[in-house]
Amino acid sequence: MIKNDRPGVFELGDVILISYRSFDGAGTPKRLDIRNLITEFNIYESLEGNFLSGDMTLLDATNAIQELPITGFERIEFFFRTPGTTKGFDFSVKSGHPMFVYSLKNRQPANPRSQVYTLKFVSLEAIRNHQTRVTKAFSGTIDQMIVDICKDSLKTKKDILVEETKGVHKFVSPRVKPMTFIDILRKDSKALYFENTGFHFFETAMGFQFKSYEGLFCRKDGSPRAIKAFYSPKIKNTMISGDKGKEIYDLQSVESFRILSQFNTLANTANGVYASRIITHDAFNKTFTEVDFDYNIEYEKQNHLEQDANGNKRGDNGILPYFNYDQGDTFGTKNEGTIYYASQTSKVHNDYEFPDYTDIIPKRVSQHLAIHNLKIEITIPGSTEINVGDLVHFSLPKYAAHNPSDLKDQDVYLTGRYLISAARHHVSALNKRHTLVLELIKDSFNIGYPDENTDLFTNNENDTGNIYTATEVDGYV
Repeated sequence: MIKNDRPGVFELGDVILISYRSFDGAGTPKRLDIRNLITEFNIYESLEGNFLSGDMTLLDATNAIQELPITGFERIEFFFRTPGTTKGFDFSVKSGHPMFVYSLKNRQPANPRSQVYTLKFVSLEAIRNHQTRVTKAFSGTIDQMIVDICKDSLKTKKDILVEETKGVHKFVSPRVKPMTFIDILRKDSKALYFENTGFHFFETAMGFQFKSYEGLFCRKDGSPRAIKAFYSPKIKNTMISGDKGKEIYDLQSVESFRILSQFNTLANTANGVYASRIITHDAFNKTFTEVDFDYNIEYEKQNHLEQDANGNKRGDNGILPYFNYDQGDTFGTKNEGTIYYASQTSKVHNDYEFPDYTDIIPKRVSQHLAIHNLKIEITIPGSTEINVGDLVHFSLPKYAAHNPSDLKDQDVYLTGRYLISAARHHVSALNKRHTLVLELIKDSFNIGYPDENTDLFTNNENDTGNIYTATEVDGYV
């Protein structure tokens, strides 16, 4: 067994390409071991990506492309994990689920007798998604509909973890692909145990998941989920082999990081993060309804990544501070900036509820865009224990002169709990090292932005501007 004698060590078994052709007509598929041809490979996970995917670069002096041949209809089988763990990517035939090779890219000569190319692979369910359509009436809870689609249309044999949804509904799929219909359903979902709308459907090494943001943040009683790892930039080579805690110290050391985005007030204002209005039409009762969304009011109803010391909700640490912006108005009361329109017709299905779009749409859009405001990318030693949807803690350094009284020396706003929204497992067979690149997102802060009651905007700008006509201006030229 390989020991974790250095950060980034990994276990990789045989890597087998499985042909759609039988071997000499024997009834068993032709197989080719390409383990010794691999220079590097990547495995990708994402909250937005739906399916696992990856790519593998080969240095080939055996002409495997013609020998198998590689045609784009193969499966690829391998097992990959961090030593000493039971959690990993099992793409084997016997105990896991092989991936599907769908593309060959960047084929070029390395020397007169060898070539380099990249094979791209994806979960078999991604292929099935493009081979079938869903034409069926569904009734019941949305989480059960998701399970039915996974089993009946995607025909998955993987584990499925679903968060319970609120309400009993009826939907008719208009002959669309399974993922298209799942996307419709997840947008209309409300969490059973939270004030949360909109879900994510994604795949990790553990199978498929259908969960809301709050379901990822905390348990159904509102208590926060456990942190998987505590990451921070650390000084290297301060510990030697055998020192207590060295292994954890090395694995949780951030090799590099960058803040991809921290805020975008213009985009948030334009897209309804802070405020919006939804207008619904009830064709049965012939009525219109207008409902306003205010970020400051809705924020305290939901669970967020940063909670108080007792694990309870907070209402003072969101991305929008409460301040007097325009003669008593706040950014959260400027509802005309974003307007949604939706049908909210009663009696469509007598025995089933119609999704409450007045509560679903504004809240879903605001929460999704708000949590993607702050996005950080970190590069760390690889570990198959970490997956998309997990929570980690990241400590951001404070870029200021050293203060002896500040023992932590951290950014007080950005240090804290983060949700992993995307992950790339990169393995270099040449360097024999596994590196993990994580995209972290956050919807709240340890310390809330300060509030302000005084209006510092109104009547504080230059108001001496004049109006001119073009002919007047021409007279001065």
